[in-house]
Amino acid sequence: MTDNYAVVDPDDLEPEDDRPCDMRRLSEPAGLEHVAVNRFRAEPGQQVPLAYHYHETQEEAFVVTAGTLHVETPEGERTVHEGSIFAAQPTAPHRAYNPDDADETVEVIAIGAPPAEGDAAVYEPDE
Repeated sequence: MTDNYAVVDPDDLEPEDDRPCDMRRLSEPAGLEHVAVNRFRAEPGQQVPLAYHYHETQEEAFVVTAGTLHVETPEGERTVHEGSIFAAQPTAPHRAYNPDDADETVEVIAIGAPPAEGDAAVYEPDE
């Protein structure tokens, strides 16, 4: 057996504390150093993963594996159905969530590159 391959079941990992929904970090257990990969499960009314924010250097993509994700942007709300992807370029503000009136849990695989701990900045839209 080599260290060149990994199979990771997110349900075998502990969820992150202090997150608005269930978040499992997949990159480290998979041996990935150049990309951040996380799995999120959000019940109705929960946010995925942070407040309204943007990243200074990181490209971010949400692959919806179950349910329907809603993403607020300065240009309006985007609806991302199961099997689709939402992508945000660096400095593009967004807030992903599962609305209060949703009928189901939304599950998302989030991918960010380069991995950038502390790269997220809060975005405060003009009132």
